[in-house]
Amino acid sequence: MIAELFRHEAVTLLRQRFPYLLLALVLGVPVLRVVAGALTPPETALDVVTAPQLWAEGMAWGVRLAAYVLTVLGAMSLSQEFGNGTARMVLMQPVARWQWLTAKLMFLLAWAVALLLLAAVLSALSVALTVGWGAVVREGVVLHGVATVWSAVVGALGLTAVALLPLCAFALLVGIHFTSSGAAVGVALLLAVVLEAAANLGSAGTYVFFRWLYAPLGVVERLGKGLAYDWQPLWLEGLPVVLITFVVLGAWLLWRMQRMDITA
Repeated sequence: MIAELFRHEAVTLLRQRFPYLLLALVLGVPVLRVVAGALTPPETALDVVTAPQLWAEGMAWGVRLAAYVLTVLGAMSLSQEFGNGTARMVLMQPVARWQWLTAKLMFLLAWAVALLLLAAVLSALSVALTVGWGAVVREGVVLHGVATVWSAVVGALGLTAVALLPLCAFALLVGIHFTSSGAAVGVALLLAVVLEAAANLGSAGTYVFFRWLYAPLGVVERLGKGLAYDWQPLWLEGLPVVLITFVVLGAWLLWRMQRMDITA
């Protein structure tokens, strides 16, 4: 049943035009950032960008934009169906509420991971065609080999993908409280801006999942600049925050769904 509901979500979204525009925007921005960074002439030897640095900077733009795109899609996903009565029609059939909600969450997560991977591949190709991939070299000294660079890139993608879990749950949680898509999207974007600002509030921001959405790419950027970097905070602090936040938001989403009067 969940697989069938997932397929229905995919068909419904792909029949609309705006997802393709959002997809082009999310994929185009990091590529443009990579190209602009590669074509900017360095003022000194220290300003020469390396492949991982350029890739991380481009991806940071793409992930930030993707976060807001996913927030919009998630908020619209539920609010629109409650507003036009589609949710009532579906749930009047032999479909459990948790199955319907799980299918929506799984589809949004699949869309999020697809965006992330496509942006990463296009950005990597753009880097390869401009500055080229290789070891991190500063003033003739090899700081990090190719294997270290690629392991950092893959690790950053994995951690960023995990950090998308609470983001998708957050977007759906906002949408389930509204029957107007406009109101849901407005509130979701406002809350996303607040959360992103809170993520930068020093040590207090450690407990905000938005911080850990961008942190893995920051590690790759530091590696590319030849600066000291450390993965330990992401594993010991970031990963628990992300997973706990996802569980809490997911439980809240299911609780809200079970208490709703769908027939009203």
